[in-house]
Amino acid sequence: MIRWNAPREGFIKLNTDGACRSDQIAGCGGVIRSSQDEWIRGYAKNVSRCNAFVAELWGVLEGLRC
Repeated sequence: MIRWNAPREGFIKLNTDGACRSDQIAGCGGVIRSSQDEWIRGYAKNVSRCNAFVAELWGVLEGLRC
């Protein structure tokens, strides 16, 4: 079973994703949650034209900026 696992008490968790269509239009997004599964912040970004790997990296970068 695939599910979200909470971080240890006192920590937060960043989950990110990036995706690319066949015409190379890409985007990314993510969510930051606490160890009690409380939503802290979310984001989404249009990355423009790139491959899926670069879109994934944009997702991580934007998450770390938050």
